[in-house]
Amino acid sequence: MTIGWQSGMETGAPLLDAQHRSLVERAAALVATIERGSERPVVERALRDFGDYSVRHFSMDEDCSLRGSCPALEWNGIARAELIRILAGFRQSYESGGATPDLAESLSCQLSDWVARYIPGPATMVRPCAMSSSQRTAGQSPDRLAGGSVRSR
Repeated sequence: MTIGWQSGMETGAPLLDAQHRSLVERAAALVATIERGSERPVVERALRDFGDYSVRHFSMDEDCSLRGSCPALEWNGIARAELIRILAGFRQSYESGGATPDLAESLSCQLSDWVARYIPGPATMVRPCAMSSSQRTAGQSPDRLAGGSVRSR
C-alpha cells in the first residue's frame, strides 16, 4: 500500500492541511527507507524524523484552549494513541528482525490505514478549530508552528 497525500484529506484550513501533508510525507519516507533496504542509521533517522514531527504535531493539542470540550481533541488523542501503538510494534519487530520487505509491507499497511482513518478525521469536527487557529497563525510554516525548527530536506 502506498502512503500519499490526497486532496480529499484537506480540511480547508491551510495550516492544518500543511501539517497533515508533512506528516503523511514523513510516513511515506519512513516506509520507502525500509523498502530500499537502507542501512540502520538511515532507517533510524527516518523513524526519528517521523516520530519527532508526530510528537510536535500532536503536542499542539496540549495548548488548545478548548481542551476537555472539543471533539476534535478527543479524536486526536485516539489517533495519537493508535500511532504510538503502530510505532511501538514496528520498533519491536525492527529490533528483532531488521528492515525486511515483510516489515516494510506491514508498516506501510498499518500507516496507510492510520492515515485513511485519522487524516483529516471528520472534517466537520476539525474545520472550526483549525480555521480559527489558521487565522491566528497565518504565514507561519507547519514546522515552526509545531515547535520544530525550519529545516531543508
